[in-house]
Formats: sequence, C-alpha cells, structure tokens
Amino acid sequence: MLGERVPRRLKRPLTCVDTPRVEAELTALTHRLSAAVGGYRSSAATTMADLAHAVEVVDSRLPVAQLEVVFRSAHVVSVAVRDVDDPGRIGLLTRPRFTAAMTGRLGFGRAVYSRRATSEITDWAPMVVAPAAPVSEVAVRAMQRYDDRRYDDVLVADDIWRIVTTADLVRSLSTLLAVRSLHDALTGLPHRSMLMHALARRCASALGTQARVVVLMLDVAGFARLNAAHGQQFGDVVLTALAARLRSGVPTGAEVARTAGDEFAVIATIPAAQSQQHAVALAESLRREIVTLAAEPPTGITPAGWPTLHSAVVCSAAGSANADELFRNAQAGLREAKDRRLLLQAPPANPS
Repeated sequence: MLGERVPRRLKRPLTCVDTPRVEAELTALTHRLSAAVGGYRSSAATTMADLAHAVEVVDSRLPVAQLEVVFRSAHVVSVAVRDVDDPGRIGLLTRPRFTAAMTGRLGFGRAVYSRRATSEITDWAPMVVAPAAPVSEVAVRAMQRYDDRRYDDVLVADDIWRIVTTADLVRSLSTLLAVRSLHDALTGLPHRSMLMHALARRCASALGTQARVVVLMLDVAGFARLNAAHGQQFGDVVLTALAARLRSGVPTGAEVARTAGDEFAVIATIPAAQSQQHAVALAESLRREIVTLAAEPPTGITPAGWPTLHSAVVCSAAGSANADELFRNAQAGLREAKDRRLLLQAPPANPS
C-alpha cells in the first residue's frame, strides 16, 4: 500500500543516523542563541526528507506471483515489505533482487517461488534512516555496505514509509559537494572565489555602458575579543546571524559573500548615475543602509553581545571596471577604516 504509516515503536530503533546533537558543554546562552538563529551547523545540509518519496508497502505473506504484477510498472524500483507477524519489522525488495529470484538457477526461479510468500525473497535487514539524516552521512554509510547491497535503496522512517533511490542519493551527494566547494560551510554564503567570478561577470557586463560596479567590504570589529570572551561557538552564531541578515537585507540584484574569517563583501551594480560624484554618493548610501541593517542584534542576542562593523565601499567609473582592482581598493579601504578606529580608541599620549 502506498503511503502506509510507520508504527510508532519502529521509528526510534530503526534510526541509523541521528540528527546532530548539541554538545553537552555548550552554555545555556549558546543554546538560546542557536535557537534564535536556527541550526547554523546544518544550514547548508540536505536531508533525506528532501529526497524521499512514498514507497509501495506489501504484506510479507503476499504470493510472489502477485508481487510480479506490482513490478510490471516501470516506475516501481523497490517495495517495502511489512512483516505480518511482527509489525515492528520492515524489509526491502528491490527490482534487481526480485528479478534474480524469478530467474534463479537454470531459469527455474519463477516455478520455485511463484506460490511462495514474498517474505522468502525479502531483504530483512535494509538500511533505514530518519528523515532528518544528512545526505552526506547516509551516502557514506550506504557505500560501506557489502558489494551485493551497496546500491540498494534506502528506507526513510517518516510518518509514512518513504524511500530514496541510490541514484537520487548519489546525485544529491555530488550536487551537495559541488555546492559546498563553492560556498562557506558555516554561513552558506558563496566564498571569495565565487564572489570574484560574480564580480568579474558584473564588470564585463558594465563595459562600455553607463553602469558602475560597487564593492562593499565589511568585517566584525573586535571579533577575536568576542571569541575570547564568549567562545568560538558564540562567534559562529554571530557570523551566521550576520550572514542571514545581509542575505535577506541587501537590495535586489546585489550579492553577498563571506571572503575571510569575519569578513564579508557585497557587490552591486548602479545602472546609471548623473555623474561619478552621484554614483559615489549612491554607493556610500548603500554602505550606510547595510551597516544600519546589520546594527540591530537578532532575537536572542543582547546588544552587548552583538558587534559593530568596519566598512568601506568603492565604486568603479562608468563603463570601466576591473574586478581585481575594485576588490583590492575595497580591501585597502577596509584596512583604513580599521586603522582609523584603532587610532580613535588609542589612549592619549602622556605629555612629556
């Protein structure tokens, strides 16, 4: 039966990959912060629930001859088998396993099994995972199985029985690895190389037009002191919350990236401006808008625990923009902003 519910007592024992648990040593404050900004450790992960689809469930006593009717559909690659005598037991019968049984030695499989129960050709030790299990972990466990079962489908013990095919699992894993290679694992933002690619694309599009390309650099003031005072996990929460704020708050068409440990960048295009002075003013307005956007601490983080930002913005000339030069100039501006703040915070020199 398609969409059959999973017995309650079955869900926990069959879970082979648990959802990530919060470490015991986390302080109560970090627990609250993590709840405030979401599961930052797995924000970029794909779970089995995203891939799973309902699977046909049959009784273990079903005659194999009747099961053959089910497999006539090209869309059925596997069926789940419910043990009639033990509702807490679930099995899996894949199309290759069914075909091998029907063929049998010397081609007599169909004659041998047609009147027997489906239970006799079922795999009663399939891989069963929780819906929240990360795809990457399940793929590793699946590939650790013996050769004859390595490519079997994986059952998902959700409210109803679901399944993930090996092809979907491998395809999702390869996509996930590709995304992770181009994005920061903590925040989910593109990293520096992706930003430079996007920046070069904008510069090429602006060539010979009245458009100007803007690069805004931001970093967390006193981030090392923040980590030292509250712990690295608190710092991770702050970076993730800041990334989420920037991602959701930048103007339409702008792009955000994490370019270094506590450093972020925003790139945008000004389609047209009355003059270079006007374009610079628009870029500065964008800087102030984003700094103001990031200034308010999110729910769960006190103002004392939410840092301020250093910032700098540069704007290209109309129709002439070089990605490397813009990024270099923006970083130089950010260093100058840091130096100015350090100078303002330095104690006055003692008169001689």
